[in-house]
Amino acid sequence: MYIKKGNTRIVLVFSNFVVKIARIRLRQAIKSVLYSKILLPFKIIKEEGWIVYLDRKKHTKKRMLEFRKQDKLHRIESEKRMEMKIPKCKRYEMYGSPEMALMAGIMANLQESSFYRQTKNPFVMPTYFSFFGLFNIQKKGEEITFWKDEEIWFFVVKNIKNYHQIFIDAHVFADIRNFVLDDNGLLKLIDYGSRYAVEFLKINGKNLSEKFIKPPS
Repeated sequence: MYIKKGNTRIVLVFSNFVVKIARIRLRQAIKSVLYSKILLPFKIIKEEGWIVYLDRKKHTKKRMLEFRKQDKLHRIESEKRMEMKIPKCKRYEMYGSPEMALMAGIMANLQESSFYRQTKNPFVMPTYFSFFGLFNIQKKGEEITFWKDEEIWFFVVKNIKNYHQIFIDAHVFADIRNFVLDDNGLLKLIDYGSRYAVEFLKINGKNLSEKFIKPPS
């Protein structure tokens, strides 16, 4: 057995399966809450006074409302360009948020378990079991040595419905470490805990699975 560490999960790699354990970063979540809710307001009040602090709160709320409006318009425009649904961003998907520190790994595990159970998508490695998202058991595959990052990117772009679609979650499909070969030599994605990647796979998973031909040794 050996261990791999990601931002949201730790993976224990055994001979025939892997265990994906959600990382719960309690210290990071506490630091984020303390800074945004206590330390930063205290600093502003101490240095600039209550009036400035209340004014900043007012403008921050206004900017957030405007951001949400622009984000909605951008999402609608992107959906038309990509010809696919783009999920609305949730708190646990926002970098630096306490929700991400606590829940991102759990939600990724739940997403993989649910997606495989419901679809049996042919382009993903089977997830056998999930214990409430705290850990998953997934089939182990063979690491890919015949391609580099740019080659897996070109393969995916070439075999999807709309080349814009890969940008819904580009970092997943541009990293060769997220792919393996199964026992039959078929290409499989092992990291599909993103809601954005799942929407992509619903449309393109079957075709990507069918189009893959392993290069000769």
